[in-house]
Amino acid sequence: ITRLRLYEDSARKGSVIIQGLEEVQVHSKREVYQILEKGSAKRQTAATLMNAHSSRSHTVFTVTVHMKESSVEGEEVLRIGKLNLVDLAGSENVGRSGAMDKRAREAGNINQSLLTLGRVITCLVERAPHIPYRESKLTRLLQDSLGGRTKTSIIATISPAGIN
Repeated sequence: ITRLRLYEDSARKGSVIIQGLEEVQVHSKREVYQILEKGSAKRQTAATLMNAHSSRSHTVFTVTVHMKESSVEGEEVLRIGKLNLVDLAGSENVGRSGAMDKRAREAGNINQSLLTLGRVITCLVERAPHIPYRESKLTRLLQDSLGGRTKTSIIATISPAGIN
């Protein structure tokens, strides 16, 4: 397992630098899909009693779009937009999933980061004076996309199985 190391970006307030991150410039949808497939192939999964292909990590795919436009005055304006596609590993009951040792620790880490994400969202909704972004690498990484002038959509896949 590779430990994800995050550092403050001194050039851009509130942003982070991720050690070992691969940033690729693309010019077509096809190139974007190829990179998505490459990342998906690196995703860690393992069998548990509840799921044959259980995600053992969260996945974050960030697309940053740079657009040059001409203003009415003829000046060139650079607009930058950022889209995070986040696939969260699911919360898991360690006892029911049969996870042991390494898998149990993974499940605990996944559950902890999901709980922190929930606390961050609650604090944002309640306009709390302190938002606990730094309590999880996931929330720290997504900090600039969770608060401020951002739009967030969540799609949840929920199993109707009685075991869940």
